[in-house]
Amino acid sequence: LGLYMVKILIELSEEEDKIVEVYKVVDGMKTKQDAIKAMIRYFKVSITPKNMNKNEEYYKKSLKF
Repeated sequence: LGLYMVKILIELSEEEDKIVEVYKVVDGMKTKQDAIKAMIRYFKVSITPKNMNKNEEYYKKSLKF
């Protein structure tokens, strides 16, 4: 699998920030970025094309991805 660089700006509430900070400290991580990257691994993602003609070749290829 390749590595992808994605920059995301996330506004966290005070409570959300505390949750990320606790996760970071408990798991011995250096940054909140590392904590968030670890936390997102708990989710399964499904990518579904939207607003595409289902008969088009690019749609059929995207389903194989």
